[in-house]
Amino acid sequence: MPRSTAPDMLGRNITDAVTSRGVARRERLLDAARDVFLEQGYAGASVNEVVARAGGSLATLYKQFGNKEGLFTAAMERHIATAWAVLEEGRRDHQALEQVLYELGRRMLTLVFEPGVIRLVRGLAFEAERAPELGELFLTRGPDQTRQALAAYLSEQVDSGRLDLDDPREAAGMFVGMLLGEWHIDALLGRHVRLDETRCNARARRCVELFLSGAASAST
Repeated sequence: MPRSTAPDMLGRNITDAVTSRGVARRERLLDAARDVFLEQGYAGASVNEVVARAGGSLATLYKQFGNKEGLFTAAMERHIATAWAVLEEGRRDHQALEQVLYELGRRMLTLVFEPGVIRLVRGLAFEAERAPELGELFLTRGPDQTRQALAAYLSEQVDSGRLDLDDPREAAGMFVGMLLGEWHIDALLGRHVRLDETRCNARARRCVELFLSGAASAST
C-alpha cells in the first residue's frame, strides 16, 4: 500500500488526516481573516494579525491564498455565501418561492447591516478611488455574485411558470435594492439605523410581498 494512504497506529488514513488538518487550518485562517477585515477594514488589516489569531505561519497563508487580496477575496466570499446559500437550500428542500425569498432577505439584511460590514464598505469606497481594482474585486465577488445567484434562481421560477419576468437579472437587482433601500445609504453615511430581528423580518416579508405582487405569473 502506498505510504500516502497507509493507516496510522489508530487505523486512520494518513491522507485523510492530512487533508482534514489542511481544511481545518484553512477554515481557521478564513475565520480570523473575516474578523480582522471587518474590525480593521481592508487597508488597516494585517496578514500578521490574521496569522497571530489563527495560528500557523505566514508561509501557509501565502501558500493557501497568494496574498492579502486573495485572502480578502476568499474570506468575504465565504462570509457573503451565508446569504445566497439559501437559494441552493430552497432548491434542495423544494421550498416555496415566497419562503426562499423571505429567508434570503432576512439573511441579507443581517449580513449587510452588520457594523463591521458597514465599516468595511465605507473603507472600500474610500480605497476604490485610489485602487479601483479593489472596489471592483469586492463588487464582483460579493454583490454581483449574490445578484447572479438570485437571477439564476428567478430564471428557474420563470421557466417553471411561477414568475413572469422579462429580465430576471434586472429583477434580482430590484429586489436587492428594495430590500436595502434607504437603510443602506443612511448606515453608510453614519446615521444610526435601529435594526433588530423583528424589524428585519418585517422588512424582508414586505419586500417579498411587493416583489411578487408585480412578478407573479398570472397562472399562479
